[in-house]
Amino acid sequence: MTNTAGVLPGGSRPAAEALGLRQWMGIAPSVVYVMWRREMVRYRRDKSQLYGGLSRTVLWLVVLGFGLGAALREIEGYTYGQYILPGVITLNVLFASLQCAIALVWDREVGLLREVMVSPAPVLSVTLGKLLGGATISVIQGSIPLLFMPLLYMPPNASLLDPSMAWTAVERAYDPLAIVQAWVVMFFMGIFMTALGVIVAARLKTYEGFGAISNGIIQPLYFLSGSIFPLRGVIGGVGFMEIPEAIRDELRRIGIFAIGGGWVVQLPVWLQVIVFANPVTYQLDMLRYVLLDFEQMPLVWDLLITFALPPVAAVVAAWSMTRMMKSR
Repeated sequence: MTNTAGVLPGGSRPAAEALGLRQWMGIAPSVVYVMWRREMVRYRRDKSQLYGGLSRTVLWLVVLGFGLGAALREIEGYTYGQYILPGVITLNVLFASLQCAIALVWDREVGLLREVMVSPAPVLSVTLGKLLGGATISVIQGSIPLLFMPLLYMPPNASLLDPSMAWTAVERAYDPLAIVQAWVVMFFMGIFMTALGVIVAARLKTYEGFGAISNGIIQPLYFLSGSIFPLRGVIGGVGFMEIPEAIRDELRRIGIFAIGGGWVVQLPVWLQVIVFANPVTYQLDMLRYVLLDFEQMPLVWDLLITFALPPVAAVVAAWSMTRMMKSR
């Protein structure tokens, strides 16, 4: 028998089965759905996340892509704007995921987490619902840069007001299969980053502390992932982009990504070690592979880290939440 707070007389939480909460393999789907829906309602009401994702896209993809792209004509045969597109998507995913995790600290401060503690909801289900909510929001935020893809595929000196040119750019930009694959990669990346944020948030005592730590997480993960500079390869290659698309595709097929004037980029060894130890490097490389058919890391490692690491991070996040609840 429980009291009005939902706590057993001995102070322990009531069992989910005793209160009729259905579970499947230790997970309560109804709890997962409620937590997921709560994150979606929070996101719908908070327009600042949407505006932030849009402003980051315009700043990094449009301004940086076309501004710095005027100096860096191409990277391995791709325009600079095309090259940094997966990086801008990753940046939006990082911000969305960690912002979702910040809510855990806020919920603890306002007392909402206490209500979860005394409920029969399994901690794993609560954590899974939060991670799925963060991953869903990450896909939405990460899709914003995809809206600008036709700009990156416009022929030189072409006008967006020309219907035929605009349609050609849209056809070159959007491959339905590639978009779906990109959403899958974003989803798993969102789960991993939200889990990482939950692990950090579970150890913090104040809401203000997470802001400083999140910036200390986002910036190193982003800048040390090859998002805005290549890990290795040829930059420049003046003349490659003027070759017809069909011939460029054939050259890429046989391994020629750049011709003409250019220079080879090779990171220092110490920086390579840091970049290769960064899991976001492989997730970003996987995203670049599905969108551009171009990768700089072993594809096996991209697949392994992108799809196998998030479940492990989710388990650690659930353990961290359990430990946090027991310590209160």
